[in-house]
Amino acid sequence: MIDEKIAERRRAVREDRRRGRLRRTVTVVVLLALLGALVAVERSALVGLEEVQVAGAQRLADDEVREATGLELGTSTLRLRLGRVEERVAALPAVREASARRVDPLTVLVEVAEREPSLVAVGSGSSVLVDREGIVLDAGEQDGLPVVRLDDEPPEVGASVTDHAALGNAVRAWRGLTGPLRSRVVRYDAGGADELVLRLEDGIDVRFGRAHRVDEKARALGVILEDVGEADISEIDVRAPAAPVVVP
Repeated sequence: MIDEKIAERRRAVREDRRRGRLRRTVTVVVLLALLGALVAVERSALVGLEEVQVAGAQRLADDEVREATGLELGTSTLRLRLGRVEERVAALPAVREASARRVDPLTVLVEVAEREPSLVAVGSGSSVLVDREGIVLDAGEQDGLPVVRLDDEPPEVGASVTDHAALGNAVRAWRGLTGPLRSRVVRYDAGGADELVLRLEDGIDVRFGRAHRVDEKARALGVILEDVGEADISEIDVRAPAAPVVVP
């Protein structure tokens, strides 16, 4: 009787082990089948990228943005790294911000917010467009923008004006001026980091110097312009804003 029970117990243990091995085998087979199916789908045309749409580009051509994404049509959309796409597009000099997202399983939409030119920097026969943050956006000029005249070549497209002392000083001064006063300046003569001269629309030259204490200099200039009215003057010096000088 005891031997019968022991034998029965051993048979039950062997059966449990067999069933366990069978479950593990079935599980592995199913997982391998699923993995194979996923690989097959991932490599198939069913999930291949069909279109890259671009929104928000005005100065840039849509094809320039598409090229910057680094995306190739036919690439599996299951392994797209959209964060890297955004970084690559945002690296374009004319782009301030970029975002990328899937609008359907086979289409990616890239949206860009472009930088706007605020100044034209001119020197040694070259001219570039500069935005308010001091990034050189593009070569060329644009009507209606104030001009920064340099004694040497402006920085290259994509560079920051922080690497050009005279231009960087002019951009800081431009940013620090109030709207009404800024609108009266038609040219910034930036001979050096300490030699900025503002040319007003009525022909008055304003010796501004280095772009520090800009608020004080702007207030002093505003008071003087209000006081002199339409008097005939040629120059105003606000390099020492507490003691400005007016030259007839």
